[in-house]
Amino acid sequence: MTNEQYEELSCPQPTVVVRSLANDPNYTKCPRCWHYTHEGTHNHDGLCDRCINVLREDYPNDPRTIAALKKRQEYK
Repeated sequence: MTNEQYEELSCPQPTVVVRSLANDPNYTKCPRCWHYTHEGTHNHDGLCDRCINVLREDYPNDPRTIAALKKRQEYK
């Protein structure tokens, strides 16, 4: 097999572009789940919407949950 035949048969390697949100000022890291989100700046303690929903469902009477929901409603 020649090099030309091999090149025709072989698959090209896929190109992957990695985008880091660590230095993006529009995204913050949720301290609970560690996912980057743009919602964290508007929630109590920088939590993402998904974590706020978990707290609301699992701990509805906790004072921290109530404070988080009040702060969330101020921005929406």
